[in-house]
Amino acid sequence: MAVSFLRRITPRQWTLFAGALVAFAGLVYLYQLIDVQALHDRAQHMNGLVVFVVITVLPMFGFPVSVLHVVAGVRFGTGLGIALTTVSIFIQLLASYALVKAAPDFFARWVEPLRKRLPEAAHTPLTQFTMLLPGAPYFAQNYVLPLVGVPLGTYLLWSFPLHVVRSIVGVIFGDESAHLTPGKLVGFGIYSIAIGLTCAWSFRRLQRKMKDPPAAAGDPTPLA
Repeated sequence: MAVSFLRRITPRQWTLFAGALVAFAGLVYLYQLIDVQALHDRAQHMNGLVVFVVITVLPMFGFPVSVLHVVAGVRFGTGLGIALTTVSIFIQLLASYALVKAAPDFFARWVEPLRKRLPEAAHTPLTQFTMLLPGAPYFAQNYVLPLVGVPLGTYLLWSFPLHVVRSIVGVIFGDESAHLTPGKLVGFGIYSIAIGLTCAWSFRRLQRKMKDPPAAAGDPTPLA
């Protein structure tokens, strides 16, 4: 089954995987140049409320959420960091849903590239498809689903846990960044790859089950 799955991975997905490995290698190199312990010491003097507001608000405007989850790990540690990022994700989802409902035309233009990639489907598989879609930006995923008419309950049921699961590695990495060893780095790399492969496998499986494959998903008709 594993061999069959690997054969179905597209050249673009292999490129993304290779890019992730290069980025990981670059991160390891930068780690050798930065006084991470000093950053941790400074982070402890930062206002916790301000940090929480920053990690909650900035991703709604396109700032890379993974970076902010690392920041949460540095400032709050693993336990509190995961708890606070979980709360921040829940707030982001609710706020994104409310903003789209208040100004749909504005967000329609903003997430049009992603919307064009979505197939016609029932709300639950459409939400799963969007959350697993390789390369889809975090903020665009959050805005496009209410835009196409996904109910709030379905939106939260699938978006919330998938975002939380993917946030955990960033928080733990941030907490452990001052005490990284080669073994821990390899562990983070394996975990990240496992999450990516699991999402890719789930996406391909869901793709086969849906009536309209994403290759044909260019219809500009609203998906309400």
